[in-house]
Amino acid sequence: MRGFTLVELMVTVIVLSILAVVAYPSFSGFIQNGQIRASAESLMSGLQLARAEAIRRNVTVALKLENMLRGEPVAGGTDWTLLAATPDEPTVPDQVLQVRRDDSTRSIARAGVSDAPSAEPAAAGAGLPATIAYTSVGRLSLATTARQIDVIGPSGSRPLRILLGPGGDVRLCDPALTMADNPQGCA
Repeated sequence: MRGFTLVELMVTVIVLSILAVVAYPSFSGFIQNGQIRASAESLMSGLQLARAEAIRRNVTVALKLENMLRGEPVAGGTDWTLLAATPDEPTVPDQVLQVRRDDSTRSIARAGVSDAPSAEPAAAGAGLPATIAYTSVGRLSLATTARQIDVIGPSGSRPLRILLGPGGDVRLCDPALTMADNPQGCA
């Protein structure tokens, strides 16, 4: 039975090294887009939880997008806190229900908030800190002006958008796509 020679092993290592160098830029973009998607989905889940808790508890529940990352101040940070009102004061959310801190030390995802849906993404940190409150019937509170949350990354990464309807609905979409061509599109 014959084994590998040193020359064959070295050729295999060199070929694998070349493939790794060629694949790295594509893999890097894949990681960045994954971080943006994870932050956007976490934020969307938090908004859906806030709405469900407002209906379940029959009080106002708010999600506060804090402009922090891992508890540190960062322009466009994606940490959030879920606050609920008490039955004694059903319109003042001050009881902490859940806190979400991004645990990634290398997260590149940043958030920006707009008062109206727009084709242009909100810049990282725009409109933050923001409080998005749901009433006891699951609708956005009149005090909530946010209608669009953009989760963006560095140039070349794919941004995602969360659209907030006045009826309380939350929708995650890709601003690069149109709904006429793809159901994941924003406009």
